[in-house]
Amino acid sequence: MSRANTQQAGTRTRPSDAIVVPVILSGSTLWGLYWLPLRWLEQAGLGGLWALTFVYIGAVLTLGIGARGHWRTGHRGGWRLLGIGLAAAVSGITFGLGMIEGNVARVMILFYLSPVWAVLLGRLVLGERILPVTVPALVLALFGAGLMLLGDVAGGGNGGGTFSFSDADLLGLVAGLGFALTNVQLRAARGLPGALKNLATCALVPPLAAAAALALGAPFSAPWWALPAALAVGLIWLSSMIAATQFGISNLPLQRSSLLLLFELVVGAASAAILAGEALSATELLGGACIVLTGLAVVWARR
Repeated sequence: MSRANTQQAGTRTRPSDAIVVPVILSGSTLWGLYWLPLRWLEQAGLGGLWALTFVYIGAVLTLGIGARGHWRTGHRGGWRLLGIGLAAAVSGITFGLGMIEGNVARVMILFYLSPVWAVLLGRLVLGERILPVTVPALVLALFGAGLMLLGDVAGGGNGGGTFSFSDADLLGLVAGLGFALTNVQLRAARGLPGALKNLATCALVPPLAAAAALALGAPFSAPWWALPAALAVGLIWLSSMIAATQFGISNLPLQRSSLLLLFELVVGAASAAILAGEALSATELLGGACIVLTGLAVVWARR
């Protein structure tokens, strides 16, 4: 998921906040509503892995046009781009499947453990300094995750006070870990063009998702119009939210962009509650708040 690319804007003149803030909020809104077209395609007969295959083909076509001027420089970072592509493909596939199969808000919140994973991976992969906030943040994050997975300890919600860990929850955790690994590799590849790295974060999703669908025997019974619809979602929806998010990240301080990107959680949770009846219990909301605060603390400490 190419939200990870935080390329510096350099010395160019930064657009005004009156432009940047609405753009990044628009990107966050699209990410928060991303589950809608994916579930719509799945209900139309284009199963999750097949839907992601064609959605990402559309995104690759758009991002490929943007990176066309950098093809000759791509061979310099071949292995680095391959690592970025693999990690991002795992993140993109598991995040998309989690949106389709699970509770949207739970999957998104568990995905937001990624800042903690990024700090730990940054230490292991890049030798970056462990921040003083890391250990208490990790404890708070694990506490929040435990609250979410316990469900409603009062027994009034779906969790019934018992430990609940679904396949979709696992997909959200894996997606966050893959996103963190992607982010770490993008920081290590600062010398490569941003457009080429954005393309790398999407390029391996179609072949890997299609291979997984074939290996698992995923049915393909979609009507003819579902394929162009999926391509259009990638060409327009996915490409737009990637571009909007990258524009905001590149033109705002990290702390402000991180706060604005949390709008994705608000939109995702509200839309899923209204349109799919997926409201969170009080305990899940408290656990989610712990995880979000953890992510913000880590991001602010890394400024």
